[in-house]
Amino acid sequence: MKTLIVSDLHLTHVFDKKKAVFLQQLIASCDNVVLNGDFWDGYRTTFEAFLASDWNTLFPLLKEKKTVYLYGNHDKRKFSDGRVSLFSAQQKDSHELVLNNTTYHIEHGHTLYPSLDERYALSRKSLFYINVVSQNIERFLVFINSPHNFILKQGNKKIKKKLQSTQFPYWYLCGHVHYAELDSKNMFANSGFIQFGKASYLIIDSSGPHLHTNHYK
Repeated sequence: MKTLIVSDLHLTHVFDKKKAVFLQQLIASCDNVVLNGDFWDGYRTTFEAFLASDWNTLFPLLKEKKTVYLYGNHDKRKFSDGRVSLFSAQQKDSHELVLNNTTYHIEHGHTLYPSLDERYALSRKSLFYINVVSQNIERFLVFINSPHNFILKQGNKKIKKKLQSTQFPYWYLCGHVHYAELDSKNMFANSGFIQFGKASYLIIDSSGPHLHTNHYK
């Protein structure tokens, strides 16, 4: 039994066929799926436009895999409506998966490491422009294979510090900061992101969580 955990796909109304083919093959290879936040990007498109786009070709497969959809900071619950059931069987803020007496707590991560939209009362229009700029910078850094990860890594460090301060008893699996990491010692994992031709994701099976990194362009 394999459970796929992906986060930060940031899908919009703009369709990327290569990314879609990669996702279709990846989803089909697993038994269950958890979409761990920022599946679509409510700062760059509308829910209506996303549903009407060709990304909806993935919806039947996601439903077949009994997908659990967890809300993130870019796809907040208030940005969508009941039609999230078109691509998911359950919709939550967090999810717990128990396998071989091990509990995996899964959530996007923005509650422990708030980003600009969580910390400040910015307008949706302002957040649109901020995200256009930040995503273009990230696309460029991925393109040149820049070692910029040390900046993103700080987000994981802050999340782990908060978990340690509360003596969190389970595995904590998140996304949000776009830095893929598997830290077995601290029972922590970040699935990274799937954008700009780069894909990182987690697969959990009977032997535990596994972090994978691929390219789709």
